[in-house]
Amino acid sequence: MQLPTHKTVNFTNPFDNFGDAYNFIVTEAFKHHDEIVVANDDVVLDPTTWQKINEDVVQLKKSNRVGWVSAKSNRVRPSQQYWMSTEDSCFEVATMSPLCSYISKQAWVDFPPINWFSDDVQCIDVRHRGYKHFVSRGYVHHVGSSTIGQDNNKNASDAEPWIKQYRPELHQLWFQQQ
Repeated sequence: MQLPTHKTVNFTNPFDNFGDAYNFIVTEAFKHHDEIVVANDDVVLDPTTWQKINEDVVQLKKSNRVGWVSAKSNRVRPSQQYWMSTEDSCFEVATMSPLCSYISKQAWVDFPPINWFSDDVQCIDVRHRGYKHFVSRGYVHHVGSSTIGQDNNKNASDAEPWIKQYRPELHQLWFQQQ
């Protein structure tokens, strides 16, 4: 497989949350491309990462409305951890962290303007539009896994007001004591 010569474009990030920053850069990419791969700045690709993600996308598109197709990793939510399945399987998940992931312009829905839970909300919104998310056979090593800080309680409480106001059904699910 050969990849065309690529051009690197850098933008300053003036945003104070993950959602707005991702929405900006993805909107810019979709001005020129109908399909993209997004990658965090703290992932390291395996020599077969792109090949496996690409092969999985091609195969999945034959019989699915494909949303995200994301690499497995070592430091990520449990459903994407590489030891949760064999190397040669690709499987559907409800939500994922798109640390190295394919998505099409057609499937795209903006992230909410929050840090924590933005992946979950966006994945839910994409699924509501009839698309499915998959974990690829591809693997990336996630070096940092701490993009927005180590204080999980603070990260959750920072996102809670937005979720409570705009997504009360998720607020009840994620924040209300049972």
